[in-house]
Amino acid sequence: MLLKKINIVNYRNIAQAELELSPNVNCFVGANGMGKTNVLDAVFYLSFCKSSLNPIDSQNILHGEPFFMLDGSYESDDGVTCSVVCSVQQGAPKRLTKDGKRMARISDHVGTIPLVMISPRDSELVTGLSEDRRHFLDSAISQYDKAYLTSLIRYEGALKQRNAILRREDAEPDWTLVSVLEDQMATEADVIFQARDAFVREFVPIFKELYAVLCDNENEASEVEIEYQSHIQRGPLKAQLEEFRQKERIVGYTLHGTHKDELHLLLGGYPVRREGSQGQTKTYFIAMKLAQYVFLKGKGEKRTPILLLDDVFDKLDEGRVGRIVDYVSGEAFGQIFITDTDRKRLDRILNSTKRDYKLFSVSNGTLGFN
Repeated sequence: MLLKKINIVNYRNIAQAELELSPNVNCFVGANGMGKTNVLDAVFYLSFCKSSLNPIDSQNILHGEPFFMLDGSYESDDGVTCSVVCSVQQGAPKRLTKDGKRMARISDHVGTIPLVMISPRDSELVTGLSEDRRHFLDSAISQYDKAYLTSLIRYEGALKQRNAILRREDAEPDWTLVSVLEDQMATEADVIFQARDAFVREFVPIFKELYAVLCDNENEASEVEIEYQSHIQRGPLKAQLEEFRQKERIVGYTLHGTHKDELHLLLGGYPVRREGSQGQTKTYFIAMKLAQYVFLKGKGEKRTPILLLDDVFDKLDEGRVGRIVDYVSGEAFGQIFITDTDRKRLDRILNSTKRDYKLFSVSNGTLGFN
């Protein structure tokens, strides 16, 4: 999938920008806080109909303006073109249109423009909470499995209702209604678990191979592992929910289910967040995200994802930077967007890729073509 042109209006600190893009590499250079990441976030938004930076749509509108609008012109791997327009107005729901036709459900759009974004914020995959790692699973699987996304939405809806009932202090819960919600949670949890388990089994070998490429250390590469843990591995969820009802009534929320799933990221048998150096930690999450790209590219024909690299080269040694650039410069990768604060480093990267590129300067939300 290629993004041929993007028009950005009132998005974050960008008042207006209309860009003709390279089908290969697009680079945005400028100081921190100038708007480089906001350009990539606009590209991200057109794929997922949400920001990678702020989940509250109205807060992504340029200060003092009543709306934002993002308009992207795409071309698929087999040459089919389409336009996607996403807009948000203060006090109104977001609006999504494809080729001029409004889409009633945002979830129907997710996965049609596959995309992987890598940024320093992804360090939370390693150092953050279990919900960060579940988000990684959800972001990957939802882009190729519509049934998974549907089950995820239904599960989270039932979970929210069950928690609301458990928290009520003015009356004894309606256990009949709770049982109905538990049945729904158990049904959807089976779908979620099976999809996550299948993903991890196929994903881990790709990740380990990529980690070996990026770290260039056979001993270190042999020590990385990812393990998936879920309550569903203990048995049917419905029985667990029934068993722990009274305890969950006391704490006021549901303690068991796929919303508690975990990915254990290991280095030498220990959590990498404890044992890994800064370089190892960064290599770990970059390898995870690049492996996500490779995995998604293999799911179906004509589905080459767009790759966004947002300030990922900072604080990496030249060797690791070189190996990342060498890898993403290969034929397996399609359109790439890169941001950096260091023009000299970016020039070295561009010279080493030997791919066609466009370079844009970014200053206070204004973009210029170099």
